[in-house]
Amino acid sequence: MDATDARTLLLISSALLALDASAGPAPTDGDDANVSFVAPAGLVPLDRKFVFGAYSPSGGFELWVSDGKTAGTHPLKDIRAGFRGSYPVFLTRLNNQVLFAADDGSAGIELWRTDGTATGTQRVKDIHQGGESSMPTALTHVGNAIYFIANDGVHGFELWKSSGTAADTTLVADIAPGATGSMPRHLTVVASRLFFTASDPKHGTELWVSDISGARRLSDINAGAADTQIDQLTALNDQLLFVASDDTHGAELWRSNGSTQHTTRVADIYAGPEGSRPRYLTEAGSDVYFQAKDPRHGYELWKSDGTSAGTLLVKDIRRGPANSLPSHLTRVQNEVYFAATDGTHGVELWRSDGTTSGTTLVQDLRAGPDSSSPGRLFATGSMLVFAAGDAARGWELWRLDHGAGAARLISDVRPGKDSSYPGNFVDWNDTVAFSADDEYGNVRLWLLDKVRSSVSLLGTPVTRRIKPDSE
Repeated sequence: MDATDARTLLLISSALLALDASAGPAPTDGDDANVSFVAPAGLVPLDRKFVFGAYSPSGGFELWVSDGKTAGTHPLKDIRAGFRGSYPVFLTRLNNQVLFAADDGSAGIELWRTDGTATGTQRVKDIHQGGESSMPTALTHVGNAIYFIANDGVHGFELWKSSGTAADTTLVADIAPGATGSMPRHLTVVASRLFFTASDPKHGTELWVSDISGARRLSDINAGAADTQIDQLTALNDQLLFVASDDTHGAELWRSNGSTQHTTRVADIYAGPEGSRPRYLTEAGSDVYFQAKDPRHGYELWKSDGTSAGTLLVKDIRRGPANSLPSHLTRVQNEVYFAATDGTHGVELWRSDGTTSGTTLVQDLRAGPDSSSPGRLFATGSMLVFAAGDAARGWELWRLDHGAGAARLISDVRPGKDSSYPGNFVDWNDTVAFSADDEYGNVRLWLLDKVRSSVSLLGTPVTRRIKPDSE
């Protein structure tokens, strides 16, 4: 499990334990009993509707469905009856259904599926039989199956797969026999193969792959039982680029085509144990763009085609050893947009076509040395949607049309200096669904009409702060 998975499971377990320990009835006071929902999460489009998890005071955090209208937005199924909630997480689409993890109060946190109807929302399998939880995490779509990490109580945390039925929900490989398991992480799809990291007693944590030939280890970067720190797994055409660290070279860029002999370091950008520490790997065209440092330039924008000769500094945005810190890299068509500072303008929005001259400041949204701090960049067609703050507002919703000169504010969702923190963007038909705070600080569900560039609330307005039980 990666850190996000672990935090999510900790949140679920803590919330469920706290709720089980309380003996009071479901809340019914004031507006709470009539509020539609807050704290939407895990939005997944499913044809003409989408499903997601959300909190209501009467039902807790449960599975919801929407057709894009408030009247057509409602709880899909009360998986765990009452106000405690089943906490559906890791929602992932597979063909005409969505698989997810949830707790019905009797079988623990297990694998579920839904086709968008109440009758079609069912537990797939009680992997860890009885009241114990298998804790499925990191659900990842590969071909006609969902791969995930789970613990059946016998093999520990290992790699599993499912096509949505109990019969085909099976253990992929028992990499580290015993009750602990190999603790797979960083599940990443490249073509029809699944790359991930896992640990066995002999080799420690290393890079693995699963395909039609089965699961196999690809590396022993730090020889023997020592763990290798591996992250930033990113697909580039039919190969994987990733970051790995050893004692001689530090954290550098690596590649793999799924074979042991072609799992190699791409380049030693910063010679010696310091390492260049690549981050924010993002595919665009025939290259992966990323932040890295070398002895002369500090943290700047780099790109690589997976070869040593094709691994290049794109631009020294903040000249000399100071850092421009490019972050939140996002592809729009064949260019990359990102946040960076040149030391003059603060942290602002930049773009790059992979050339020095084509790497430029898009706009100084907050003039001068102060920063608009663009983040949560999301591409939809030729449009970039992002959050940023200017001198008059908090962190709000902006858009930039690729090829256009200036970004513009879409909506001050939470009026005034307070921020709405828009994020969790998901394309759905002619809209972008997203979450953002309302004027009372409730995280609500909103729809951005991409044609009209207008924003509307999905759900019943509320007139005060509604706190989910997990807060």
